[in-house]
Amino acid sequence: MNTPVEDFLGKIITDRSLLDIIAQHFFKNTPTFFALSYFSLYLDYFYPKQGVGKLAEALTNKFLEFGGELKTNTTITKVMVKDLKIADQNNNFYNYKQLVWAGDLKTFYKITDTQGLEPKTQQEFNKKKDEVLQSRGTDSVYSLFMQVDQPLEKFGEIAEGHFFYTPSKKGLGETHRKELKTILDNFDKTDKKEILTWLKKFTELNTFEISIPGLKNPSLVPEGKTGLIISFLTEYDLFKKIEEAGWYDEFIEKLEVLIIETINNSIYPFLEGNIIDKFSFSPLSIEKRTGSSEGSIVGWSFENPIPVVNKIQLSDKSVFTPIETIFQAGQWAASPAGVPMSILTGKLAADKILKK
Repeated sequence: MNTPVEDFLGKIITDRSLLDIIAQHFFKNTPTFFALSYFSLYLDYFYPKQGVGKLAEALTNKFLEFGGELKTNTTITKVMVKDLKIADQNNNFYNYKQLVWAGDLKTFYKITDTQGLEPKTQQEFNKKKDEVLQSRGTDSVYSLFMQVDQPLEKFGEIAEGHFFYTPSKKGLGETHRKELKTILDNFDKTDKKEILTWLKKFTELNTFEISIPGLKNPSLVPEGKTGLIISFLTEYDLFKKIEEAGWYDEFIEKLEVLIIETINNSIYPFLEGNIIDKFSFSPLSIEKRTGSSEGSIVGWSFENPIPVVNKIQLSDKSVFTPIETIFQAGQWAASPAGVPMSILTGKLAADKILKK
């Protein structure tokens, strides 16, 4: 059950399209136990009233209640281990006794100064640094947010407020693997028209995660209107290369049009002509907003060696770094990761510090 889900399904499913439709829900090379359990776990999802954002709001309020201080719009640019200090982008310094690093792990290893530490600690740090920097985040996600001039009831008659939808029975096949790899490997020689032709095929055969928050809480939208979020897994490198080539905005605009066409021609045939406003969030948007390497939303790629604990029974060790005064938590601290593992590693790191 630790083998990639694509390989596991390939042994028991002979129909390639059926295999694709099941497997394309998941990040590339997701371990089978993690992938197949999702279809059951997904049914047990609970959503906070007023939306998922209320979870962050509740954490903020509790943190402040206990006397904590939050510094928003702040980027940590240096960790000085010997002096027990960190610095931000405005050259402000902060002292610490014990530090929990819950952000991007590549960033941590790039900005941490270990001068003055014992040679053995420096050696362990540099070894782990090499492992981390040679690894990469898994697939990212692209989301299209829309305001639609149609009532919630119209959407509610068709589907629930959160579901996965595959418009075509054909499956992606090699579209998202072999064909995309060919495009990325030969990007400088690939014509823009060829990329857009691939993009049309990709959107028509893909699996979409569709969320309508108003169907879970009608107070989130005005009367007679609906907010819609359409997301799918995608490759960071494609968006990065297109940005570097100078036609990112054109690409995003075309992608939005193709998604709307695909959804309008299938599950919601009343979308076109009723869209009030829309905007997109790509892997590059995620990377720029959160500092997450490769725009990853669940940590490390399953395609490469994973530089952190990747067995649930060893999760208690996931929070240690080579430096005694620094612990790690969040989606980069263990694998496979997600919100539950981020919460667990945060709790484990806190427990270790309290014991000290």
